[in-house]
Amino acid sequence: MALVSIIIPTYNRADLIGITLDSILRQSYSNWECIIVDDGSVDYTAELLELYSLKDKRIKYHQRPLEMPKGANSCRNYGFTLSKGEFINWFDDDDIMLSGFLEIKINSILNHHNFLISSGHYFDDISKSRRLIKLKKTSNLYKDFILWNYQILTPSVIFRKDFLKNKFLFRTELSRGQEAEFFSRIFYKAQSCEYKVVDTPLFLYRQHSQSVSFLNHNYVEENKESEAFFYVENFKRSIRLNDEELINFTYQKLLKLFFLAINSKHIINANYILKNLAATLAKLDLLFSLEIFFLGKISLFLRKSSYKIEKRWRNFHLNFS
Repeated sequence: MALVSIIIPTYNRADLIGITLDSILRQSYSNWECIIVDDGSVDYTAELLELYSLKDKRIKYHQRPLEMPKGANSCRNYGFTLSKGEFINWFDDDDIMLSGFLEIKINSILNHHNFLISSGHYFDDISKSRRLIKLKKTSNLYKDFILWNYQILTPSVIFRKDFLKNKFLFRTELSRGQEAEFFSRIFYKAQSCEYKVVDTPLFLYRQHSQSVSFLNHNYVEENKESEAFFYVENFKRSIRLNDEELINFTYQKLLKLFFLAINSKHIINANYILKNLAATLAKLDLLFSLEIFFLGKISLFLRKSSYKIEKRWRNFHLNFS
C-alpha cells in the first residue's frame, strides 16, 4: 500500500480541526500520515493536536519554523518537506473527508498519471445542506479551471510526490487564492495523459462564519493584490495560448479589479494592474494599450474612475486570432 501524506496548515481552528481529523481517522485506506503545520495559533490548538498525535502516531503536529514567512502557504510548503508519502494531498483544517476519500483516489490513479482530481460537496454548516461540485469531462483542464467551469478546490487533487519535486509550490506572498494560483501553473502545462478525473464526491468543503467565502465580502487590500496577480499571470498565459474566450475573461476580471482599486483608493494595486495590462496588450494592439495606459494614469492621478472610460473598455472585445 502506497503511503499518502495529508498536509494541513492550521491557525486558531481548534474548534473546527477536530472534526477534520476525525474524518481522516475514519478513512477506509489506512496507510497515511497527516502532517499538521501550525502557523502560530494562540487558542488551544497545540493542546488538542498533542492529544490527537498521542491517540494516533500517524498524526504529526509541527510548528512553522520562525524563519519562514507567516501564512498557510509557508505551512503547506514546509509540510511538503516533511512528507514521506508517495502521494501528496493538501487539505484544509475545516474540511471533511468522506470515508472513501483516500481509497478511491489511490485505487483510481494509474502509474502514468501525475495527479488525480475528484469532486466533492459544498457544505453549509448552518443548514447542513450539500451542493454537488460537478466535474464533467473536459478537453482543456486549464481553460475550464480559469473560467471556473471546473471547480477544483484544495482537497480535490492528489499528486504523485515525484511529479512535484523541483517544482515551485505555493507562493508565500499571496494571502488568498494561493491554491488556485498553484493549480493554474500545474494545469497550464499538463497534458491530458498526465491526470485523471473522478467525478465522485469525496469531501465536504465547509462554508461557515470563519471560512474565506464568508470573510471576503469587504475590500481587503492584500487579498485584492493576490487576486490581481492571479489574473495578470493568467491573462499573459491566455494570450500565449491565443484563446479568445480566455483572453476576454481575464481582461474583464482585470478591468473590474482596476476600477475597484481606484474607487477604494488602493493605488498600488491599480498601478500594478495598469502596468501589466498595458504592457501585455502592447504586443498585440499598441494603440489600445496606449489608450489604456494614458487614460488609466489620468484616473490614477485624479484618484477617480470615469464611467465612460470604464464602459468603453468593458465593451471592447479583444480578438487576436
